[in-house]
Amino acid sequence: MNDFSLTVSDVMTKKLFNSAQLIGGAKGQLNVIKWVHIVESMEAAKLLKGNELILTTGIHLKDNNEGFKQFIHQLIASKAAGLCIELGSSIQKIPNFIQQMATDYQFPLIIFQKEVAFVEITQDIHSMLINQQYGMIKNLEDYAQQLNKYTLTVNNYEQILMHLYKHLRLQVIFTFNGQKPIFIPNIYQDKYEMMHQANPDYVEKHFIHCDVNIFNQYYGEVCLFSPERVINEYDALILDRTVIALSQYLLRELYAEEKKGMEDREILEKWLNGIATTEELTHFMQDHHASSTSNHWLVMIHQIQKSKSSDVTYYKLFARNVLEKFGFYPFILEKNQQLIFILANLREQETYKLRIQQAIAQIHDNNMKYKYADLNILFAVGKYVTHLQAVKNSYTTAKDTLEIRWKSQELSYFYEDLHLHHLILQLQKNPSIMDMVAEYIYPLIEYDLKHNSKLVETLKVYLQTNGLKKETSERLFIVRQTLYHRLEKIEQLLGHDFMKPEKRLALELMLVANEWSLGVQQQ
Repeated sequence: MNDFSLTVSDVMTKKLFNSAQLIGGAKGQLNVIKWVHIVESMEAAKLLKGNELILTTGIHLKDNNEGFKQFIHQLIASKAAGLCIELGSSIQKIPNFIQQMATDYQFPLIIFQKEVAFVEITQDIHSMLINQQYGMIKNLEDYAQQLNKYTLTVNNYEQILMHLYKHLRLQVIFTFNGQKPIFIPNIYQDKYEMMHQANPDYVEKHFIHCDVNIFNQYYGEVCLFSPERVINEYDALILDRTVIALSQYLLRELYAEEKKGMEDREILEKWLNGIATTEELTHFMQDHHASSTSNHWLVMIHQIQKSKSSDVTYYKLFARNVLEKFGFYPFILEKNQQLIFILANLREQETYKLRIQQAIAQIHDNNMKYKYADLNILFAVGKYVTHLQAVKNSYTTAKDTLEIRWKSQELSYFYEDLHLHHLILQLQKNPSIMDMVAEYIYPLIEYDLKHNSKLVETLKVYLQTNGLKKETSERLFIVRQTLYHRLEKIEQLLGHDFMKPEKRLALELMLVANEWSLGVQQQ
């Protein structure tokens, strides 16, 4: 008998089972018993919770083969541990097809050859179960205390997993951040891989897993696998305690890594400014166990508006975990209320935008759900580059993208989606060009202000519809005659040739620049 589980095989060795005989389902003898019930009706089987050992005289099964078959099916579906039948006045013999059914489903079928006291069996087994519960609680408390002390002295998470293995003597498998599973010890890897193709009932009995979560984010999972015996409740509880301790250890490691990141500030700033050498960067990657061969990079800026209570360190750790989950290796620099993420893309280039969007959505959702920090965050992503030394270019374009999104936050996060706005931004940096823009469409703006008209809006829609008057009037919700009057006034103010290609292109650009400037003023 396992110290903290009672199986069918265990009770078969007890004195009260001296007259018992296992006539079917021998392969299910490792089924765990959590309680004992006496059942003498077909309906009672529907109320079972699982892992009960059923005792019956079979009075409800007498001369009822079909009912007998249905009863066995109900017990199997309810995940009962086994069935004990007292042979006597109600049932003298178990039909062969019932014995075969029990064997097929690995469901232990036990008969008593003579009359037994069900009350005594119930009391005996329940006493063992209660004593096991007391012992299990004490062992859990002792294990948790030992583990908490142990985690303060370990150097890596594998030592915690080895501690789990030594306590339970079960195969431990740890999977994290999408990497290959780690087996401790590495003795059942072949059987573990075969298990995924096994019968689901076998998997449920011999395999259990528990998620490792950090900041409410999935980080990995720890699994227990036992090809020899059934996983029991004590195993599950010990696994749960270990995963909690493992999560706390990994969190401390992340904080330590974040502290080390502060020491990396100098090289990161040199990298962003384009003055770090390839040799310096290669050594830096190696120190961080990152891939120095990655040729795909982008810079992502998180502009943070925070209150006094905001925990930026917490946010950095959380954002790092999310970005790693979506296939990016981050280097983080905190500067002027900005978190600058230099991201190595570890997956295909074609999906990087989608993965960035998914990461941002997850960060937003977590903020809304858990209120982990009083932060208002604005995101901007620079140009995707394919060389270490080109990260400076990605950083420059990320800063420009941030400036654009600061003015119009509904715009895309990505530099590549904002070419027109980047062009306007560069124009705005040249006062003489912007003065020229203002002069070109100033007559329309002045007329609208003086007469409360909508010539600027009309011109914008007219250009968008490629000069189609019917579509323009419909989109503006005005009659055709009103549109003709407005177009005539626009022609008077801008000249009759305003629809020529070169003038039209300039007008479209200036209208966007004017609209953007108005948006900034309104903010």
